[in-house]
Amino acid sequence: MDILFLIINGSDFQSVLREIIIEEGLDPWNIDISKLADSLLNYLRELKEINFRVPARFILVSAILLRLKSESLIKEETEERELETINIDDLNILEPPLKRIPARNITFEELTQTLEKVLSEKKMKEKTRLNREEKIKNLQKIVEIDIEDYVEKVFKEISKINKTSFYELTNTKNNLEIARYFIAILHLTDQQKIKVRQENLFEDLYISLK
Repeated sequence: MDILFLIINGSDFQSVLREIIIEEGLDPWNIDISKLADSLLNYLRELKEINFRVPARFILVSAILLRLKSESLIKEETEERELETINIDDLNILEPPLKRIPARNITFEELTQTLEKVLSEKKMKEKTRLNREEKIKNLQKIVEIDIEDYVEKVFKEISKINKTSFYELTNTKNNLEIARYFIAILHLTDQQKIKVRQENLFEDLYISLK
């Protein structure tokens, strides 16, 4: 089967590696990591040369295989070494840390399990990174408002009803608005324009004019 076709058409990395092993005549029970890593990298370079986009997961898999190739060449497991990088389509990929694997050829099952674990960990880290960036953006939106105008807006709302609670003020607001209201209330309390009372920790805030 055409390996480039498999990569281009979105096949999983297991299928692609299996075909490379067959084509290269490698033993699936005792895989030569060095040959497998070099072979996959050659296919990815060929895709680049014919101007096809290299799928990100195959760039990562290739990076991991290069890491394993380096591991297999180390005679002393305690020897320190530099992490390798590869450059495909102008993308510099730093290989993710791997749990130590014996410096020997491994089975296809061991290899795919290792790759699946690393890819899963990378996916979780990426999700965490995106969530963190979203939270930072929301905080930036809070900071970007004219806080004095917002404080005045909230004070006018409280003045109309004299007494209220934070829940009553914000129960129809989105999370960003709730955060802005809370900041405004902190300012109003500091300016001694309102009194804020909380009977128990984590319970509602009761607000009244001074």
